[in-house]
Amino acid sequence: MGDLGVDTAVAGGDGHYTATVSEDWRIWGPQGGYIASLACRAAGAECGRARPASINAHFCRPAAFAPVTVTARVLRETRVASMVDVEITQDEQLMVKATVWGVDVDAGLEHTTADRPEPLPDPHTIAPTAERMAHADAPTFPFWHNIDTRSPFWIDDWDNRPALPAVTADWARFVPTARFDDPWLDACRTLVLIDVGGWPAAVRPHVDELDWFAPTPEVTARFIGDARNDEWLQNWAWAPVATGGLIGARGEIWTGDGRLLALGGSTLLCRPAARRPDS
Repeated sequence: MGDLGVDTAVAGGDGHYTATVSEDWRIWGPQGGYIASLACRAAGAECGRARPASINAHFCRPAAFAPVTVTARVLRETRVASMVDVEITQDEQLMVKATVWGVDVDAGLEHTTADRPEPLPDPHTIAPTAERMAHADAPTFPFWHNIDTRSPFWIDDWDNRPALPAVTADWARFVPTARFDDPWLDACRTLVLIDVGGWPAAVRPHVDELDWFAPTPEVTARFIGDARNDEWLQNWAWAPVATGGLIGARGEIWTGDGRLLALGGSTLLCRPAARRPDS
């Protein structure tokens, strides 16, 4: 089991940091939101702002489960915000290129006009995904031991499922540490969840055998709310269009009491299932 706080820690300073990619976050390779979290935390350490505002991360190559070098450079700085360019390299090859904004502001316009999705049932009334997977004939990855997920959208008979809308949602609680006091670290919870939701949403309309898998070349997140008092998060994902070998996905992270915490999305690149790393 991996701990998000421990496994995204970066060491160093003055623009030069090191980290180690943990095997505990493997889905084929390292999960994209987890790798992007290394960039987010290095940016926070470099700019010293109170909290992150956004990240746009591009995955140039799959990283190995080994040490990486992280460089962070402040490109723009105002009285209240900083723009940080981050690169993650391994064996002198570029793995991740990211732009991160950090801010000090905590007051301004106040409104919420986002259409809140239908509230999910209480997580304690839904069977944990780990229990359901224990009875399913499906591969599991270490990544799923790090998050207690509970989904009212669960499909028991996958082989005989009907075509469904390209949307899914679940409750998610990170384990063994559910939330973090550091805003930069706690925001990584929503970043990981936004990145993981696109593919489960995209496959729901398709009832034939899936001859594809879909790595993510990029992910974006905008960290709007403060989730530090909320252990359970609602992770909503939509994949409204798939065409020409690409899937467009968007995600929203909500609290149980109806606060929108983060929104973003990803691009998924369809590839033949035979080329999947675990095939």
